[in-house]
Amino acid sequence: MARTFQPGRVRPRGVSLLVGLLALTSVSACSVGQGSAITIGKGDPIKVGVIPVVDYAPVYIAIERGYFSDEGLNVQTQVMQNAAAIAPGVINGQLQFGTAATTAFIAPAAKGLPLVAVADQADVAVDEAADPAAVLVGADSAITRPKELEGKTVATNALGSIAYVSMAALVKGDGGDPSKVSWVAMPFPDMVGALAEGRIDAAFANEPFTTLHQQAGAVVLSPGLFPVFTPGESYALVFSAKPFVEKNPEIVEAFVSALAKASELARTDPQVVVDVLVKYGGMKPEVAAAMKQPTFGDNVDPAALTQASEVMADLGMLPGPVDGTTLVMDGGETP
Repeated sequence: MARTFQPGRVRPRGVSLLVGLLALTSVSACSVGQGSAITIGKGDPIKVGVIPVVDYAPVYIAIERGYFSDEGLNVQTQVMQNAAAIAPGVINGQLQFGTAATTAFIAPAAKGLPLVAVADQADVAVDEAADPAAVLVGADSAITRPKELEGKTVATNALGSIAYVSMAALVKGDGGDPSKVSWVAMPFPDMVGALAEGRIDAAFANEPFTTLHQQAGAVVLSPGLFPVFTPGESYALVFSAKPFVEKNPEIVEAFVSALAKASELARTDPQVVVDVLVKYGGMKPEVAAAMKQPTFGDNVDPAALTQASEVMADLGMLPGPVDGTTLVMDGGETP
């Protein structure tokens, strides 16, 4: 049975939180990123850091359907748990592309690191019932609203992630103080058992983990993204390093074109998403079929990045909002 809190549109103000990803900025922005300034030749591996959630299914669809190979690209994936782990690899050239939620991408980019959004992946649901993300509590929990997370142990995949930002915004918007929450970082798969066993009091999940939590007995406290971020706009994207984009414009264009084909197929045929999650994610077919799928987007909307940065600034995670057009390749003309 769902225990869903409905806070309306949240616009929290004024709380200072740590953002682990910003450790990258201890090095001058002028000196970082040059490791990514490599030229990719025909057949050279193109490595993509992928977070294991449904938002990035189009990457696997493009591999499975041959969209990347049709463009002459040898794309390889590396599963990683959060953008904080992916971004350094993109900056130093170990990865050519990375996946991230908007907030985790904005944090280092706003500090001057040479990162740029090149493709959309998933958009916030236009209906809260369709939100694939959720804040969950145990079946016997007495927690009934976000404010009551004060003093509790709450899991996020990383400090500064969209999970963290969303839950902090929900707590603040409900009249609570996010600094009084005991935040713990752990991989999404580990949260399922930790919540079921009572080692944490609440967790943020995105599909397929939202469904796995519920199958383990957890209940939804609140939708995860809909109350905080703009419905119908980007929340998950693919990014690269500016030096790499400048050195390899044709490679980037081909990569984005293939990914756009995969996203279009994902939008029109949900079974294709199920199939790649089973094959590449090792998911049980019944779990993949039962979960909510996000809306796979067309373009990175700069307005979505601006709005997400406003939420972060209200939480004290940025000194102020960021102009989203400065963070998107060609100012928002991604195909």
